[in-house]
Formats: sequence, structure tokens, C-alpha cells
Amino acid sequence: MAKKARHEEHENLERWLVSYADFITLLFAFFVMLYAISSLNTGKFRVMSNAITATFQHKKVIGSTHVIIPKDNTMQSGKITPQTQAVMVQAMQLMVEKSSQKGDMQVVQTKHGIVLRIQSKLLFESGHSKIRPQALPVLKKVAGILAKSKKEIRISGYTDNQPIRTSKYPNNWVLSTMRAVNVLTELIREGPLDPRRGGASGFGRFRPIASNMTASGREKNRRVEILILNREYHSPTVLPLADSGPGPHRTFPNQKQEHSKPLPPPEI
Repeated sequence: MAKKARHEEHENLERWLVSYADFITLLFAFFVMLYAISSLNTGKFRVMSNAITATFQHKKVIGSTHVIIPKDNTMQSGKITPQTQAVMVQAMQLMVEKSSQKGDMQVVQTKHGIVLRIQSKLLFESGHSKIRPQALPVLKKVAGILAKSKKEIRISGYTDNQPIRTSKYPNNWVLSTMRAVNVLTELIREGPLDPRRGGASGFGRFRPIASNMTASGREKNRRVEILILNREYHSPTVLPLADSGPGPHRTFPNQKQEHSKPLPPPEI
């Protein structure tokens, strides 16, 4: 019986394509990773890193008040992008959460910016505008967060409808204004902050957020609000004064110059 002829197996000369395809895939993944790192949000990465670390260590995730406010290169006309706004809100919320007086503070986001609402009992004694020593560490943390940005800041003081009449504070307007001024002064000192970014005002009893008919409502109305506006501070443009010739006279642009007699030479 005749044996079948054995066919010779041809060597596959295209095996290199498998290795080449693997190499190209890994190279593509490497460049995708580089792109992802180049557009990393530092603030969000830090929060995510803290959360992962706490998860593996079986700890409660509280976060850190050390939040980096990213520099926004897409800012136009001094406005703040939502990305920077979100990181600032997160920084304030983490600060409040870690504070032992978190029940007396609240972070509220409005169309004008971020509001940190602090109850007056945390900051002042009843009927006074001097900041209590126990409140200084809280204001120091707030100033540290504000120092990381250049946003404009507005401090507003509010009271309840209970009248006050003393030699130092003849009415609630004066009391609320002095409280706002003292808080702003302390923030500027602790930051340190550019004083041109800040402003202080008092509204007395005229802008309540709760009913003054109850003790709890009056307590909510006695407050100081730190408003971090959605825009950054920029120095106002000052029109240069044009010389009108020798002498102290100067004129604004487009202002007609009055012809006057030349001054006599000074006596020697």
C-alpha cells in the first residue's frame, strides 16, 4: 500500500505583524495617557487622591483644606470659569466641614458668587463688634483660601429687628457695618489680601433671611456674609493728564485749553 506524500509546511513570514500591532497599541495608550496628564485638574486630582487613600486605609473621607485653585488661562474680561468656581466652592465646603463650629457656618452659591454665611454668635459678643478670640482661627482659614485667588470680596453685616441704642452703636446699621469692617480688616491682615479687593457694608435689620418672630429666626438673621464675587479685581484705568505747557496747569484729553497770559518770570 502506497504511503501518502507529506506536504511541507510553509513558514509564516508575517508573524512580525502581531508584535508590531501590540507595539502600536501600547504606543497609542502611552500618548493618550500623556494627553490626560497634560490637561489634569490639580484640585480634582488632589481630592480624588485623598479619597482613594482614605478608602484603602478604611478612614472617613473628610478632605483637606489645602486646595489648589487652578490658574485659568481661558479667563475673559475678568470673569471666572465654572471650573475655578467649583474648586473654590469645594475649598469652602471642606473648610466648614472640618471646623468644630460648622453648625454656625454655611456655604451658599448664588448668581453673584459664593457666599460664606457665618452666624454672629461665632464672631462677636452680643451687642459688640469686636471679634472674639475663638473666631480668629476660623477667619485665618478663610483668609488662606481667599489669598489663593484674586476675586473681589464683599463683607456684609446683618442684625435682627431688636433695637440697640448705645453710645458706640446708636442703631443696628452702625453695629452691622462695624462688624463687617472688622471682619474685612482681619481677613486682609491674615491673608494677606490686597485691600483693593475688599469692601464692607451693613444692612442692619432690613434684609432678614428668617422670621424675626422667633428666637431661632432672629439668631439666623444676626450674621456676617462673605461674598466672593465671580469676577477678579482689576485696577481701574486712570486717564493720563496731558501737559498744557509750562506751569501747574493740566487738562484732560479732549478738553479745550483756555488761552491765558504767560506768567512773568520769577524774581531772583
